[in-house]
Amino acid sequence: MADKIREGNQLYQDGNYDGALDKYVNAQIDSPEIPQLDFNIADVQYKRGKYNEASQLFEKVIKSDDRVMKAKSSFNMGNTLYRQGKMKEALECYKKAVDYINETVPASTELGALKNDAKYNYEYVEKKMKEQQQKQQNQDQKDQQQKEDQDKKDEQPGEKKGEDKEKQESQKDKQPPTQEKNENKKDENHSQSDNDKQKDQPEEQQQRRPQEMKQMSKEEAERLLDALNQSEKEARAMVRDTQPLQHKSVEKDW
Repeated sequence: MADKIREGNQLYQDGNYDGALDKYVNAQIDSPEIPQLDFNIADVQYKRGKYNEASQLFEKVIKSDDRVMKAKSSFNMGNTLYRQGKMKEALECYKKAVDYINETVPASTELGALKNDAKYNYEYVEKKMKEQQQKQQNQDQKDQQQKEDQDKKDEQPGEKKGEDKEKQESQKDKQPPTQEKNENKKDENHSQSDNDKQKDQPEEQQQRRPQEMKQMSKEEAERLLDALNQSEKEARAMVRDTQPLQHKSVEKDW
């Protein structure tokens, strides 16, 4: 069994996690109730991205009577939950890891380092939680503002249309029936006259349109600036994500 574990540890250090898993599983056939072996298998599963399998085994070790292994498993369990997006639960695991270490007397140098790592991870995850909450809050505010702006745009044409309709109906009621045909014809002539006036006044139209285009360009520029700022924030977040959590590797000797 010891030879298989040593071979598994070497494969783990080389990054061959599939090979390490095979060695640990074979060793577990001979000794199924060793917490350190469960811990090693859980850690390999974590490295393989099998977070559900890893969390089940870490939880099994936490329920053991070995207080040192309980602390290490709680620590790695916190990392596993973080990778699953369960940040609040991850913080609880880091707390438990510190509690187990504080209850261990005397605390070894290794446990002292683990305690510091647990505090570091706690602060790291707590910071990520606050960043996500702030990001969500900003997004909610942005969505609400867009909704309000859209509602205002939807209301304005409707109100104008309603006012025009009421005005037309009021004028129609005031006009005698005998003059309706002539008035309609007069309106057509009036429309043609308006069109002629528009053709005769190109400068006014040229002044009006660029102003509208200038306003649209300003809105587009603001949206583009918001998008760039958001991309910059996400880029900074990605840089922070490249800084890995502290993680406890497999147990080598027991």
